Amino acid sequence: PSAFLARTISSIGIPSSSHRHFQSATTATNIPILSSHFQYPSQASKSVHKNYFRSTTLKMTRDNKTNIVNNPPKRAKLTPHPPSTKTIGTHSGTFQADEALGVWLLRQIPLYRHSPVVRSRDPSVLQTCDIVLDVGGIYNHEDLKYDHHQRDYDERFDPKIKYDESNQVIQVERCTKLSASGLIYRHYGKKVIRQYYPELTQDMVDLAYVKMYDSFMEAVDAIDTG
Repeated sequence: PSAFLARTISSIGIPSSSHRHFQSATTATNIPILSSHFQYPSQASKSVHKNYFRSTTLKMTRDNKTNIVNNPPKRAKLTPHPPSTKTIGTHSGTFQADEALGVWLLRQIPLYRHSPVVRSRDPSVLQTCDIVLDVGGIYNHEDLKYDHHQRDYDERFDPKIKYDESNQVIQVERCTKLSASGLIYRHYGKKVIRQYYPELTQDMVDLAYVKMYDSFMEAVDAIDTG
């Protein structure tokens, strides 16, 4: 995921010096972008999100663009932290991509850095965990519960932005429901990006946040939720 993030930062026009570090590990032959191989149910074009980033980037002043080029943000080394005392709970049994990615995302931020993971389906065990994902039948951010298996569940990421023939903005609702990793990304994704790229402006974090979902996270959601 950190390699995909580095490529995302590059693709929105930020010449990050960290890309050289990942170049050998993120070529199109050995780590392909998932969305290039995944056919979305809506048959949405891969170019849809590009219009959004292009229009948003145009809002940046020429001075800001020059500053970014002359002072490219570097991928930060995560500050060493002692292992967190908070526990992350998820289901036992065969692991799946969504909870594995969700756990990885949480462990990138200081609050859950190196947190132990408890795998169980026993409610009494899960109640002892500080945060629970992909099990328990509850989605409630305030209670730190992030499951998506409820019968009436219908959580989706922010609508896609595209333009009609007259260049008017159109919001297109997504057909993919959020999996456990998508829910974690919704609430903690920007914090993860900040951990790796603390020099980014808020506008650029917002851009990276949406494009990272479009190019990587949504495919993981779709694998799990259809």
